[in-house]
Amino acid sequence: MQFLINNPQFWRSDGINEELPEELELKLKDGKLEIPAEVKAKLGLESDTEVKIKFNQKGIYIERADPRLTKVYIEPTSDCNLNCKTCVRHSWEEEMGFMELEDYKKLIRELKGFEGLQKISFWGIGEPLFHPQIAEMIELASELKVKSQMITNGLLLNQEKAAALLEAGLDSLVVSVDGTSPETMADIRSGADLQTVIENVQNFRKLRDKKQKDCEIGIEYVIMKSNVDELKDLRKLAFKMGASFIFLTNLLPYTDDMSDEILYSFSISRSQPEIRTEHRPEIYLPPTDLREDIIRDLAAVGGKSSSLSTTQVPFNPHRGYCKFVEEGSIAVNWQGEISPCIALMHSYDLFVRDRQKHINKYSLGNIKEESLTEIWNKEEFRDFRKQVKDFPFSDCTQCSGCEMSKENKEDCHGNEFPVCGDCLWARGVIQCP
Repeated sequence: MQFLINNPQFWRSDGINEELPEELELKLKDGKLEIPAEVKAKLGLESDTEVKIKFNQKGIYIERADPRLTKVYIEPTSDCNLNCKTCVRHSWEEEMGFMELEDYKKLIRELKGFEGLQKISFWGIGEPLFHPQIAEMIELASELKVKSQMITNGLLLNQEKAAALLEAGLDSLVVSVDGTSPETMADIRSGADLQTVIENVQNFRKLRDKKQKDCEIGIEYVIMKSNVDELKDLRKLAFKMGASFIFLTNLLPYTDDMSDEILYSFSISRSQPEIRTEHRPEIYLPPTDLREDIIRDLAAVGGKSSSLSTTQVPFNPHRGYCKFVEEGSIAVNWQGEISPCIALMHSYDLFVRDRQKHINKYSLGNIKEESLTEIWNKEEFRDFRKQVKDFPFSDCTQCSGCEMSKENKEDCHGNEFPVCGDCLWARGVIQCP
């Protein structure tokens, strides 16, 4: 009999090869399944580690019941140099602020104790380059020997900051672009100058090549009615900027007027290549309405040599899948509060189709007051991760909604705060790098 060990948290969507094979043949000896020591070390499997066994036609799949901490999302600041139509700040009343460097250093020191850590991603509600010490923050992350990524609007990426980011060891720069024409970009992103973004990224790329640094460039594009017709030019723009991957995600509306801009109700089949380059960028697609005009524009962005992928979330219309929990992630807002995902970092209003909903943030502790190990191993956090992996929540996205669906406090299946049945990330509709 063939035994396969399957560990989804090592299946990365950012093109970074892992040391672990996707498939490994194991042997039974004296009625016991033998797993090589190096594999057990990589997965953090000890004698008392709880695992799950899944069966299918190919064999037996094994995974950790509780994932290791592998990825940390850090919000350097909630402030920004733009005021985009799509921003959550239009639906909240929270104060703006910047993460204190000493709090960040404490976080980094404690992350050294997590052997499974693979990636630190700098983004949140604000613009990371707005933080005056962002380069130092990235440099400290690089010292952990993990991958680092930053999502930026690109407008503040001047020569000085570009050089600092490269010297700090940034591995991936993702640039948010929501239009391929100057007019659309300026309309959605509150006057943002597309040409300045292009020039900044081109200069970053030239400096990267001159310094022989290894930093991948990507593009994130939020598709909506106002810009879907410009997807046909996105491939050309990506090549001009040297982007080797393109993330397309749906709009998550935070205001009533933006709820008319959404494009999603149906899904697109999923596939994923193993190699991507700037000549053949990988393009990630969210579930999107299968209307003729939309499909035509989506096809245009792919051209004849790109690969289209939506493998971020294994789609199941009757069950959610939380990428954040499954991959062992946490999100740290600028105040040092630890949440299980990006969606629960702050409190705000949003619209799920035509329904207005209030999201209450969910904090499991603050790095200023507790150690990260204490927070990660809290019974409350462990129970939450287990619950989300089982995903027993009511399927709010598939119904017209009730009184319970107005907030994320409880649902009609008896689950208590925070409930995730209405989460569009868990449905694969919204995705992120």
